[in-house]
Amino acid sequence: MRAILGWTPEKRRKAALAFLAGAVALLALVVALPIWFAHRHYDAALDDLDRRLSRYERLAAARPALERKLVAVRAMDSRRYFLKTSAASLSSAEMQERVRQFVEAAGGRIVSVQVGQPRDEGRFRQVSVTLQLNASTPVLRKILLALESSEPYVFVDSLMVRAQVPPGYKPPPGMEPEMFIQLDISAYAIAG
Repeated sequence: MRAILGWTPEKRRKAALAFLAGAVALLALVVALPIWFAHRHYDAALDDLDRRLSRYERLAAARPALERKLVAVRAMDSRRYFLKTSAASLSSAEMQERVRQFVEAAGGRIVSVQVGQPRDEGRFRQVSVTLQLNASTPVLRKILLALESSEPYVFVDSLMVRAQVPPGYKPPPGMEPEMFIQLDISAYAIAG
């Protein structure tokens, strides 16, 4: 304080004005900074609301076209791509019967059929069957083609083929050796 009192009046006046200017600048900063942050926050919120509004307007404009597409999908009778029954045991039996028909029509021989545990996936129930059979390569091709082109859709989840002939065996011309084949097959039913 003594150092300040020793200053000339001109120097004290300049120091007081500098102090006053600093206090005014600090006060302006304390008032303006929260206003600037609030302004930036509300600008961002308004931009977000504007983007949402334009997205909702686009969705609302697309609704009639989507409703027409929904009517077209319903007209295609999509239920034919699913197993007829929704009960797990009946769906498994239906799938076993279809697969048995495909295998026997192609000329294969079924060794065993095991029903897997059904799994619910939302509105749908996945039914699986493990099938073991003996068939030649052309017969396997016919079976897979029949499975692929059938309705309701049947999916081959895994396929294992093992030869049943000793190494170096050469079949006579025109004869295909039989192989051991294991198929994991699944199909879907509409649950409930």
